[in-house]
Amino acid sequence: MGHDLHAVEPGKRLNGSVNGLTIGSVSLVWVRYGGAGVVVETPPTQGEFAMCAPGDPMEYHSNSRRGVAGGSLVLSHEEKMRMKPHPQLGCLVIATSTGRLTDHLRDYLGVEHPLRGRPLRFDSVEGPAVMSRTFVDRTWRQVCSMLDHISEDGIHPFAARNFEEAILNALLLGLPNTATPHLGMTGHSSRSDSAKFVWEWLEAHHQQPIGVADIAAAAGVSIRQLQVVCKEHWGQTPVQLLRGIRLDHARREILSGRSEFRRIGDVARAAGYVHMSRFAAHYKRRFGETPSQTLQRIRTR
Repeated sequence: MGHDLHAVEPGKRLNGSVNGLTIGSVSLVWVRYGGAGVVVETPPTQGEFAMCAPGDPMEYHSNSRRGVAGGSLVLSHEEKMRMKPHPQLGCLVIATSTGRLTDHLRDYLGVEHPLRGRPLRFDSVEGPAVMSRTFVDRTWRQVCSMLDHISEDGIHPFAARNFEEAILNALLLGLPNTATPHLGMTGHSSRSDSAKFVWEWLEAHHQQPIGVADIAAAAGVSIRQLQVVCKEHWGQTPVQLLRGIRLDHARREILSGRSEFRRIGDVARAAGYVHMSRFAAHYKRRFGETPSQTLQRIRTR
């Protein structure tokens, strides 16, 4: 992902190095900047996911938090961040998209809508993860150790898939995120009747030109009550919830392969979008990749 660098001592030459590879949807990049070091400034990741594993405790700050990261640091989805990695020991960056993580979560749980309309996010999530944070550290170290012994012929597809899924599992289980309650459930989680009805009704009518008043009328609640239900259960407004459901269906349409015989613009219009650019922007913000990138990824499997 893009970032800016600010030299700690502008007059001193940087003599860094970088190494990286991609395994499926996951990229692993190790970088050190050398010299007197740099301050790295990153933009909000939005629908992308990026985590730093510094070789030495690393200072960081954003508008809402400040500290020293020892084991791992997830970059903010919503805020710019500034970090100061060790100039010689460097930092490993693990990156993927929240769309790919959501797909993996869906396959693992066997549930078509594992987050009930909420986007998968990792920052500003309170509470512990399902497993210890060291699980993430141990997993990427083990994967990197095995990659060091790969022959010149490259990674076998079965091994690559195994490595990719190991990292995705570690990120979902070892880092607090909006899917943690679902991953940690041992029994059935009850929902209020209103929330359950709203979700099922939107699933059945999302392709129609509906608005907030239509949803409230169907659920038999006031618009204000509908807003409260959506905020309590999904942390979103009714419009955001509907948009998310439409985007989820659009993504599944693209992933199905049927969209290879149609323009992505048709998928956008089916999701209620008139302007393709707006659809692409909302899609990338939710899933961390554009619709065409999703289509390209499934074509190269």
